[in-house]
Amino acid sequence: MNSRRSIAAWMLPASLLIAGICAAQAPPPPAAPSIPRSLNVPDGALIAAGPAPELDLLYTGDVIGYLEDCGCHLNPAGGLTRRAWVGSQLKANYPSTPLVLLDTGNFSDNPTEVGDLRTATLLKSMKVLGYMAINVGERDLTYGYDDFVKRTEGMGLTFVSTNIVKQGTKDPIFSPYVILNVTGKSGKPVRIGVLGVDRYSPVWQKAGPAGTNLGMAAPADMIARYLPEVREKSDIVILLSAMAKDDAHDLAKRFTDLDLILGAYGGAYNMVEEKEGKVGIFYTGNQGKRLGESRITLDANRRIADVTSYLHFLTIQYPEDQAMKDAIADVVAKTAPQKPDQPKKASNVLNPQLTAPAAAGH
Repeated sequence: MNSRRSIAAWMLPASLLIAGICAAQAPPPPAAPSIPRSLNVPDGALIAAGPAPELDLLYTGDVIGYLEDCGCHLNPAGGLTRRAWVGSQLKANYPSTPLVLLDTGNFSDNPTEVGDLRTATLLKSMKVLGYMAINVGERDLTYGYDDFVKRTEGMGLTFVSTNIVKQGTKDPIFSPYVILNVTGKSGKPVRIGVLGVDRYSPVWQKAGPAGTNLGMAAPADMIARYLPEVREKSDIVILLSAMAKDDAHDLAKRFTDLDLILGAYGGAYNMVEEKEGKVGIFYTGNQGKRLGESRITLDANRRIADVTSYLHFLTIQYPEDQAMKDAIADVVAKTAPQKPDQPKKASNVLNPQLTAPAAAGH
């Protein structure tokens, strides 16, 4: 009995020691998954409250000629007047914060006389609103380079395209990137590098300048070519994306020197923050129904410390900016679809069925 007790007494500390070693080696319990930030504006507010950021980005894309709301039967949304109202409110709330307006491309309506009038009015209004850089989308080049230049010359807008090239080369036709310089809320300069890409299509081609053709280079190849110099010249690097959101995620995984990917393609939009590593990805849908907003603060090294983003769904709850409403009223009246019980007005509209804005982005 004594020997059995001594063996048991010896085994007990040993078992406790082994259990302690096992407990020490056990992996920690998995962390609870983080909940992505919602992009909804807080209930009861149209403009979110909060401290003034160093700068505020506003962005659209795939607007396809819409000057007014989308005309949807359920929750019609969008329109230049509501977009202008948001901008004016942000300027009033944060007078020392610069607003940087960007568009991801495919802004053009159908290539008809009425569509061209809408597109021209849209671009003129974007200039008034203060857009600083606009990606060139496939839709914007429906009739080729010369037509694009004719429609946009003299408007004072900055266009960018990283992967629209001279066919058979990797030579960009437009500026492959632009560096925007603004003064932040702190009074210090902020350099914003902007690239812009379209979905890759090896068979896409359009008429180019001086008898050449336009082609589409692989976005990743062109980003790899220009991103290092853009990163070196910039505090913030933004990619404007006219491609599927899944493709944008793939680019974000590869190009970690990007800070933000702002996109619009085929109506896709996200309601919560999406990231690949530190690269934020924000898609705004189409027809101008939604306006993206990203409030940015910087650290001591002039790199992004935080991004707080919202997606404004521009329904009837949003007021209209009267100055913008007056500015586009004549064009809206001229291009409004004819109602069946109204006599046709004398105009240069060739086909009443073409008077409605484009129904889809691509």
